[in-house]
Amino acid sequence: MVLCHRLKRLLPFLLLSPALAYASKGLSAPRHDLSVQLGLGYGATTGTTNTRTLNSRDRVRYGKRLWRYTGRLSYNYVKSAGQVSANRVDINAKVARYLSGEKENFFLLAFRYDRNPFDGYRHYQVESVGAGHRIVRHGDMRLTAEGGVGFRQNFFLAGGSQNVPAVRVALNYRWKVGYKSIFSERLETLASTTGTLVSTTTGLTTPIHGSLALKMSEIVDHYTSPPAGFTSTSTYTTVDLIDSFT
Repeated sequence: MVLCHRLKRLLPFLLLSPALAYASKGLSAPRHDLSVQLGLGYGATTGTTNTRTLNSRDRVRYGKRLWRYTGRLSYNYVKSAGQVSANRVDINAKVARYLSGEKENFFLLAFRYDRNPFDGYRHYQVESVGAGHRIVRHGDMRLTAEGGVGFRQNFFLAGGSQNVPAVRVALNYRWKVGYKSIFSERLETLASTTGTLVSTTTGLTTPIHGSLALKMSEIVDHYTSPPAGFTSTSTYTTVDLIDSFT
């Protein structure tokens, strides 16, 4: 819990520190790198609940010199016979500080919020601090590893909550397989005293016209110790129309 509070106090400083540094030296801020990706499409879910849903996948990425801020949102919604049967929200936010202009090694603050009735939790959230390393940068391929420690807070559908230590390990792979076509694979493991979540996201993005692209994804969440009455594995298959802005 102490680490959790420290992370929350440190995050505003990390977000503001680049601007404060330039202001203190009387310098104008350098040009930044901003990209926005908005997606909307169709999804199918298997596991505890089998549904077909409206799906959204959005991303905002901002970089300035040795800093990078990334936010991702995944949302699934379906309403049948007047009842909401799927209402999943997955939010990931990261603040990375690279150690050099080569951007091979970095420190990382990561936050995840997941509201998912499919897995038995009203919602849960994870805060962690750690580091990362770019393992491969060869041609059109990129592979990055991340690791950190922190805390996970679980809020159950039946009521009650818990706060436990957690370890986060992730691998991110990206391969440009053709003209603007990108294959991606993300593997993340969240281990805690109450169980382990292993999540994989496989995606293929293909350009359609201009900034528009089609993205197909397969998300698999596996729990070693799911709450009673819920299956250990859920899958989310999505097809989205993506529009990117830079």
